[in-house]
Amino acid sequence: MILRILGTGILIYLIWAILHHRRDKSLTLPILLEYLLTAILSLILFTGVIY
Repeated sequence: MILRILGTGILIYLIWAILHHRRDKSLTLPILLEYLLTAILSLILFTGVIY
């Protein structure tokens, strides 16, 4: 259950970031990769703390 909540939060974070930068017309590959890597790192760190 905790992983589902964490996954949902990360998906909301990624969707919000993509929508924000698309609306702002500043979405580039480096920005997308930065958000994706931040989400993956957060998932790894929070999973390590929880388990």
